[in-house]
Amino acid sequence: MTKAILFDVDGVFLDESRCFDVSVLTVYELLYSSDYLGLKSHIDLAQLTDAQITDIRATLFKNDVILNRLKSMGINSNWDMLFVVFSVHFIECLKQLSLDERLNYLNVSQFNEETLRKVGQQVSKMNIKHEQPLQFIENAPEGRSQIYQSLQSYAMTELEVEEAKLFDISSPLWQLSQEIYQEWYLGTALYEEVEKKKAKTDYKRGYIYHEIALAPINEIKQLLDDLKAAGYRLAIATGRPRTETIVPFETLDLLSHFDDAYIVSASEVLEVESRYPELKPLGKPNPFSYIAAFNGNEKQDYYAYATNQENRMENETVTIVGDSLADLFSAQTVNAQFIGTLTGLKGKAAEKELRDHGAEILVDNVLDIREILL
Repeated sequence: MTKAILFDVDGVFLDESRCFDVSVLTVYELLYSSDYLGLKSHIDLAQLTDAQITDIRATLFKNDVILNRLKSMGINSNWDMLFVVFSVHFIECLKQLSLDERLNYLNVSQFNEETLRKVGQQVSKMNIKHEQPLQFIENAPEGRSQIYQSLQSYAMTELEVEEAKLFDISSPLWQLSQEIYQEWYLGTALYEEVEKKKAKTDYKRGYIYHEIALAPINEIKQLLDDLKAAGYRLAIATGRPRTETIVPFETLDLLSHFDDAYIVSASEVLEVESRYPELKPLGKPNPFSYIAAFNGNEKQDYYAYATNQENRMENETVTIVGDSLADLFSAQTVNAQFIGTLTGLKGKAAEKELRDHGAEILVDNVLDIREILL
């Protein structure tokens, strides 16, 4: 029987902080850049300092309280986190307009970047209420699909309309926010190379080159070598897109420890969601990525990975190593053993939450799995 260890990336191998910086810069650009809503801004995005990014994140994400709440509710993707936050603010902007104008701007088939500019011109003097996303989150249910349904219901109620598909997964607004995130993270040049799209700006250098490992690299490499020598199949299931996984792992000299067939990212999730839209969302806490990683990412089996998920694994032989409830819920669905690392966004504070939801094995960092698995 195959022994396997399926790793998450953020909060296990890599520090999440840079991704959260990129998330908040995306929200900030959508709100304040003249290319989009163009509300009041006094910061030159082309000349950002780390101190400014820290201040922006503390303000828009309420000292990461918003991120913590979304993580607790099973949102594991930075794309989803930033989209929820921006959407709540955008809904507030639309509330300032007439019903006819709202209906026009909510039209999914006509939405583009110009839509945001037009709305921004009409509400240019509006002040953002930074606590507003928290108020939405407090009344939203747990789970990615449930939060998106709740976001649309919230928009329909607040805007007095009967449809709000602009706030659904993969809507044109979602895609725009995802593209802006990708450009910040990859940088202008790599974005154009990877995404095969023209960049919207020319000043983004890319935060992908400034990732921070959560343990000494040589010790991580030795751990992976020893696990492979002990007969474990090593796999990765991450909410990062493929490039955001491959480039940092190459830079840190970790990539050679993993067979490419056993690396599954958000890119594969998007692919299967586009192929079978009726099955989305398939990002964590849905265990699709873990099932695909365990089985060698056979594309012809994607439908089975997405629909036949209960008890797919044996917890005596398969372990999922992650830092969040989304990873834990995935492990519970497929019947894998779960080891939680306390090196994610919440650090040691995640212990109670993970234990309250059934986690039994928690470690201070990924190196500590050696004592459990070897």
